[in-house]
Amino acid sequence: MDLEYRFCDFTHEGDLTKLISTQNEVYRQRGLRFKNDDFRYWYGDNPEGRVIAFNAMDGDRIVAHEALIPETMKVDGKTVKCLRSMGSVTLPEYRGRKLLSILTNKCIEEGRKRGYEFVYGIANGNSIHTFLKYCGFTLVGQMDVKFGFGKIGRPEGKTYERFWTEESLRWRTSSPLCFRKGDQVLKRFKTGVAAVMGTLDEELLDRVPDLKKRGSMAVRLYVGIGGVLPGTYFRVPKFIKHSPFNLIFRDLTGGKLPEMTKDNLFYQLMDFDVAG
Repeated sequence: MDLEYRFCDFTHEGDLTKLISTQNEVYRQRGLRFKNDDFRYWYGDNPEGRVIAFNAMDGDRIVAHEALIPETMKVDGKTVKCLRSMGSVTLPEYRGRKLLSILTNKCIEEGRKRGYEFVYGIANGNSIHTFLKYCGFTLVGQMDVKFGFGKIGRPEGKTYERFWTEESLRWRTSSPLCFRKGDQVLKRFKTGVAAVMGTLDEELLDRVPDLKKRGSMAVRLYVGIGGVLPGTYFRVPKFIKHSPFNLIFRDLTGGKLPEMTKDNLFYQLMDFDVAG
């Protein structure tokens, strides 16, 4: 049977329920289970705008899915509207039919029509080949994953950096697991361990009073690019497995934007962490 490729912004709860069923089927072996609220947070509640998504449909069933969510970055000091890839899934029995590339390219074309200037994403080892070969992305580099102690500083002079408003920051730090220490947003990760979500302007953080100030947990997990780390942070040992965080980029302006590289980017865990 031929599949239908259908745009969906998940305005209707029934569409979201179908997507959750597909996501849970794909991730069942990894022990992950999603709820509607998990995707409603990203797809509908995001103050930057609603999701741009396409589904591959076999009858009334979502068999593959790709989504781009709106964001804003500073590029050479100017605010630029962009999109981030997330939620990519294909049911096992439908793999090998290039559905990820078909849906991604449809999403990108819709984003281009709406005036977004670039698309980026965090690709794992399974999807990186498709994004690079069939969807026009370039590899920026892998994000650093380290454990350690102490404050992580903000770099100066980076070309690309996420831009947060008071509204978007309230939304992004709404998880009860998030808390603040000075100019850093952290999130409880495991007993005695806090994930460093981001280092931001303290005046902006002061305008988000619901973000509680707490003492920091002893050990911190850092995932990102460009952060200024003290010598008390160390790479995660190879025997501790984690997904490769491959950051990929595609310019939609025909070359008007500077190239995104690992050297000119400041990118933090709160900029992409899908755990909320």
